[in-house]
Amino acid sequence: MRHLFQSFNAQVRVAILLTLSVLLAGCSSSSAPSAASEPQAAAVVATINDRPLSAKVFEMFLKNGREELGLDPNTEEGRQKIEQLKEGIISEMIDRMLLAQGAENSGLKISPEKMVQAEQRTIQAFGGEQKYDASLKEFQLTRDEYRELIKLELYGELMRAELNKDLSVTDDEIKKYYEAHKADPDFQIPERVTAAHILIAARPNLISQQLQFEKNLSGEALKKGVTEEMDKRRARAEELRRKAGAGADFAQLAREHSEDPSSKDQGGDLGTFPRNSHTRAFDDAAFALAPGKVGEVLQTEFGFHVIKVSQHEKGRVQTLAEATPEIRRRLLAAREAAKLSDWLKEARRKAKVRINEPYRFGALKSEFPSS
Repeated sequence: MRHLFQSFNAQVRVAILLTLSVLLAGCSSSSAPSAASEPQAAAVVATINDRPLSAKVFEMFLKNGREELGLDPNTEEGRQKIEQLKEGIISEMIDRMLLAQGAENSGLKISPEKMVQAEQRTIQAFGGEQKYDASLKEFQLTRDEYRELIKLELYGELMRAELNKDLSVTDDEIKKYYEAHKADPDFQIPERVTAAHILIAARPNLISQQLQFEKNLSGEALKKGVTEEMDKRRARAEELRRKAGAGADFAQLAREHSEDPSSKDQGGDLGTFPRNSHTRAFDDAAFALAPGKVGEVLQTEFGFHVIKVSQHEKGRVQTLAEATPEIRRRLLAAREAAKLSDWLKEARRKAKVRINEPYRFGALKSEFPSS
């Protein structure tokens, strides 16, 4: 889910992201309740254009957020962060309601099929029907109440899509961004090689354990046995390297002899990778090879490797064409965020928001004065 955050510190934002994945109970997207059916103030955090936000759910979010952040109410820092969290939860709840109301006012509709699909995804995310119902029961929530959260999420998606439908990024804007940022690390393609290898597994400690178990060796006899076995395995690797160097099919040799289970069936193929993808000795050996060459047998903690490099790409800057999708995504995301922020700022200004005591935290006191 995507969430709307105000200017809190990063930790509090993370807490809101995690805790606001459950129901905003009582946030009905139907018409405003009549005076007779309106919840008592003690059970309501606030009303947004006469629609209630549940205090029960606020307390649930707060409990989850405090646990996620490990906030200690007995310390000054903990108390300050709890106050920030409280303000963030209320602010987020208001924004969600305003988005849902904006979608309704724009005539946007949630199809029955989409509602059913969203609810089924939610049930699956909980781990099935039983776990879903058990989780709702823990917070004294019904399925109908939880559906209201799903509606808020779906309405929010519809409203964001409506706000973003006319946004675009031109080729000139992408080119300008590229020229200004092409030196950024994100647009650098590191030096890479495409390589394959054959592994003859040879770990002295495992060989030692095997010889102790199979031959009951110990002391000097065990050391000698380990050395002899390591020499045998190196000799196997050397023979395979000789065959590969003489033109034998490297992939076939790997399928028949390699003891690396992750690459054996792919003919030893390791794909294309930058430095620091494997052990330093392995990467150094691979990057030192010219394309088409088979290296000398290399020993690492895993055993003996025969490496063949098929391609070596020098580090370079992404071309404009390569960078365009990411730049377009960044610019569009920034515009979408700005559009949403402007819309919410105006919606909050126009909305009739009444926050009940004791839920008027931080900047909410001045933004929404008590009437």
